[in-house]
Amino acid sequence: MTSQRKFGPKQPDHPSVGQECPACHVPFAESDYTTLVVLGPGSDEEAQQRRDQGRPYNAVASEIHWDCSEQMS
Repeated sequence: MTSQRKFGPKQPDHPSVGQECPACHVPFAESDYTTLVVLGPGSDEEAQQRRDQGRPYNAVASEIHWDCSEQMS
């Protein structure tokens, strides 16, 4: 069981419909469910410092299919 948030189903006009999922390389489609995978603070020095201090920070994330995230857990 994952603790990630499940988004969807995607509407036909969602901006990510047609973009490739970085996990499986299949484009997102209408009615897909997705989640966000947190990658870390990126190049933001303040966010890196906050992470290092164990404080909340704004993270860079990547959208993937919900089913892809379930296969990773």
